[in-house]
Amino acid sequence: MKLYYYRGDKPNFGDDLNPWMWPQLLPGVWDDNADEMFLGIGSIIFDSHPKQSRKIVFGAGYGGYTPMPVLDDKWKFYFVRGVQTARECGLDPSLALGDSAILLRSCIGPRPAKVHKVSFMPHFESTSDGNWRLACELAGVHYIDPTATVDQTLQDIMGSELLITEAMHGAIVADALRVPFVAVKPIQQRHHMKWFDWASALDLDLRPQPLAASSMVESWMKKAGSNDNLVMRIRANRRYLLRMMPNRYAHGAAESLLQLSRLEPQLSGDTNIERAHSRMLEQVELLKADLRAAAPLSRSAG
Repeated sequence: MKLYYYRGDKPNFGDDLNPWMWPQLLPGVWDDNADEMFLGIGSIIFDSHPKQSRKIVFGAGYGGYTPMPVLDDKWKFYFVRGVQTARECGLDPSLALGDSAILLRSCIGPRPAKVHKVSFMPHFESTSDGNWRLACELAGVHYIDPTATVDQTLQDIMGSELLITEAMHGAIVADALRVPFVAVKPIQQRHHMKWFDWASALDLDLRPQPLAASSMVESWMKKAGSNDNLVMRIRANRRYLLRMMPNRYAHGAAESLLQLSRLEPQLSGDTNIERAHSRMLEQVELLKADLRAAAPLSRSAG
């Protein structure tokens, strides 16, 4: 079974949780045979997967990045990220258990001490588009790099008393590990919907907050909205735009972070997160049983 996850030009914490977590929960089942593909963490219900491959959906979401695929008998759904994904896929809402990164609760040992009063984690694209490291320095806020190793990022999140996050999996992991968070609206509008998909599975009334741009690139991105062509043109001029008034934007972003740090943070209910985790563990055991049952057939076919 091939572990599929999104891989961009640079590391990204949410996507990189896949090779970190799944071998711990499902050891000994992975190979590079794309005849059977495992879709876990991420908005990876795409229409571009090989049509003849068997797709096992285990907490993935539909983010609207591609048209909805034709969901034939090659698709097997154990659970999905949220109510919106279930609706888009024509599934029973009972399959909307939550983002499978919640299963990190079964992979984390002793928690580190709290060493950061407030931390900020940008979306991984904002590490190139923005000036957040400087903004955090000006605000006295700990900067969490979403392109760092999974181990480092987990330590940073767990070591924070409060996480302000533009990265969705910053919020998902913080919530799963009971670190209060303040969600901020991603600079790019196309990333908004999936947050509410995850929150719906936990009955969490998500309250994402606006965040000031930390660079002229981000300022123009906000104006571009969902215009992908304009976004591409802005990125083509990124180096030039990042040099335009960097300190002015960074100071404005720092003030924005300080304002957000004073807000009431969020967490899903303890009962809801425990229920989601328990139901996901049941699906892990069901998948293991299904794989054991299918193994003799695979050997015979070979």
